[in-house]
Amino acid sequence: MATKSLTELFAQRAVELREFVFSQPASNFTNNPWALANAIEDFANQVGHMMIFRQPKVDVAREQLLAQQPAPRTIVEFGTFVGKSALAWGAILRDIHGDNVPEDVNIYTFDPDPQMVELTRDFVKLAGVEDFVHVLEGPGSDSLRALHAEGKVTTIDMAFFDHWEKFYLSDLKLLEELKLWRVGSLAIADNTDFPGAPDYLEYVRAGGSDTVKYETKSFETVGRRAGPSIVEVSTVVALE
Repeated sequence: MATKSLTELFAQRAVELREFVFSQPASNFTNNPWALANAIEDFANQVGHMMIFRQPKVDVAREQLLAQQPAPRTIVEFGTFVGKSALAWGAILRDIHGDNVPEDVNIYTFDPDPQMVELTRDFVKLAGVEDFVHVLEGPGSDSLRALHAEGKVTTIDMAFFDHWEKFYLSDLKLLEELKLWRVGSLAIADNTDFPGAPDYLEYVRAGGSDTVKYETKSFETVGRRAGPSIVEVSTVVALE
């Protein structure tokens, strides 16, 4: 039997995950993004081969967002996959702002795979966060440029990088080009230890550019499964 490619395996896992979630009572997840995010993680722990942003890493990001002042209102995410992290951001912003999330609080998550986009949109609706969690199909750089041109995104409080590592640095620089950062904004990157994003790490660890300065820290997490454990958190400390 031929070995499945990662793309085929991820597609299969998405189908299985949909069946797993929607075989359960909808009331388990209605208006509860944390419950759905946890169910996705439970499924990933059972089947393996799912590159989700696991809870120990979510806890690192959550701590940073809870401490952020002013409180975060706009998050962009490069790489949706099955929507686990997008649901977590929705849960965190709801924890911060309350059940009646203000209209100017928005999360935009980008993915070029229509299957993952459809699945995540269904999950977002099931969890009751569709009013402020927006799932956009296509390359993140194109989607972000369009949002900026439309005036929908003018400042970003956190950008999360969890797509192709070779694009981490170019997408970070796009945020700089569009002048979307504020002092105190966060750039959070997963998988910088494996498969690795050496050019991204070199850039943020050197402090950034003449116009945007970063302070960065690597957080090592411990989970139930072996795999990438580092989350790189870079804070914008100066703009020129």
